[in-house]
Amino acid sequence: MTGPPLRVLHVVENLDVGGLERVVVDLVRGARACEPAVACLGDGGALADDVRGAGHPLRALGRRRGVDWFLLPRLVRLARRHGARVVHCHNRGPLVYGAPAARLAGGARVVFTAHGARTAGRPHAARWRRLGLLDAVVCVSADAARIATGAGGVDPRIVHVIPNGIDVTRFDAPVDRGETRRRLGIPATAVVAGIVARLTRAKAHDVLLDAFERVASRRADAWLLVVGDGELRNAVEERVRAMDARERVVLAGERRDVPAVLAAMDVFVLSSVTEGLAVTLLEAMAARRPVVATRVGGNAEVVVDGETGRLVRPSDPVALADAMLEVMARPPAAEAMGRAGRARVEARFSTRAMVDAYERLYASLVDAERTVR
Repeated sequence: MTGPPLRVLHVVENLDVGGLERVVVDLVRGARACEPAVACLGDGGALADDVRGAGHPLRALGRRRGVDWFLLPRLVRLARRHGARVVHCHNRGPLVYGAPAARLAGGARVVFTAHGARTAGRPHAARWRRLGLLDAVVCVSADAARIATGAGGVDPRIVHVIPNGIDVTRFDAPVDRGETRRRLGIPATAVVAGIVARLTRAKAHDVLLDAFERVASRRADAWLLVVGDGELRNAVEERVRAMDARERVVLAGERRDVPAVLAAMDVFVLSSVTEGLAVTLLEAMAARRPVVATRVGGNAEVVVDGETGRLVRPSDPVALADAMLEVMARPPAAEAMGRAGRARVEARFSTRAMVDAYERLYASLVDAERTVR
């Protein structure tokens, strides 16, 4: 595609701290062949300044509860002002408003990314396609694409697989592991398992806590670091208070210093019952942490079992505990897994590869529109 940079409007719920939101920020900051802008349906979120600081427009639309009939015309005006040729909707809520806004603003092409396997399996994408309001569906893993074309009923001709990517250089700066542990109240000699994830049912922190109780009963030096916040915070806190090993569980809340907290861990654990392609899993591997993850969604497309970490059945605290203990018991093998994980992320899951793939998709949709006209 030749001519001036293609203008793209990303539509998101908010830019709170999370994997989806980090992907959107990286797509905007890494843009080379397009001029991006962001529309947040809500109030913006903690990562909004990352977009503005990079010199890209961001507008928070302040959506009201329920169906906000005033939101659509505001989004239409925003798309027109930006001159958007592509409106990229991230998950279901943004699609509901973004797809009709794109057409009303002058016929912009509509891209919908299903950032999770459950989102991919719901029928809304197929419905918008039948209405002529959707041009491409992006899934972040091959597993999610199979779900989209199966349970989701999406025409496979418009489905594209673009894995999430991360900036691995964020994990190369020196980090004082001992100081991070000191601030978190974790002994320097502890063997630390950790998770970075929102406190939601999908991440199954209850399974992780059950597994850690088993680990703690076998190893007096084992600690658990839980990083993240969310709707189940009270339930997680209550569960920890009931544990015999509660003094060795640190609930660190939401943090922006992910490289530092990952460096404080000896093994990264992801206990999810459903996943698209977890950004925190990529980040842990970029930080050279061995990983123990459940065999769900895109996890098996990221983790090579026995080489970069271990994969176990979901909702099985015994299997999760056994894998954690196995990795903890073999430090040289764990270090080798960490090195292999870093190499795999560099080769397959970089931000540059992700951004380039999306920009090729945008260009192909606009070029196809021109050909039809």
